[in-house]
Amino acid sequence: MHFVIGGAYNGKRKWVESQLDQASFQEVSEPGEKIDSDVNIILFTELEHWILKQFGRDSDETVRIWQHEVDRLTKWEDGHPDRRVVIIGTDQSKGIVPLEKEQRFTRDVLGWCHQYSAFKAERVTRVWYGLAEELKTKEELR
Repeated sequence: MHFVIGGAYNGKRKWVESQLDQASFQEVSEPGEKIDSDVNIILFTELEHWILKQFGRDSDETVRIWQHEVDRLTKWEDGHPDRRVVIIGTDQSKGIVPLEKEQRFTRDVLGWCHQYSAFKAERVTRVWYGLAEELKTKEELR
């Protein structure tokens, strides 16, 4: 699994697509979405939108749902060298703490979900202003 993180409108999606070399992929944006049987690349995007929809739920429950999704995607990918999962995360931690309760919930839960994604990923890349910086690679796991 590859976790790509960066600020909004910082070129994450464009950078990821350049790495896929015109390969076809299935884009998903909610945990539990069905994976097409003929696809080899899953691109998970817009996690922050799904989390905002969870407002009113217990934050720990929301994080557990995400952890289950990461584990499901990792299991789908494991043992199949032709399969890849890429999660694109939008960093919201470098700004001002929002006044609205819903936005604080989203920012906090998103941070916890990003931590789990980074922990489970074999590779983590930060993209700022279109420039990629490798934060974690598979070799570091050994």
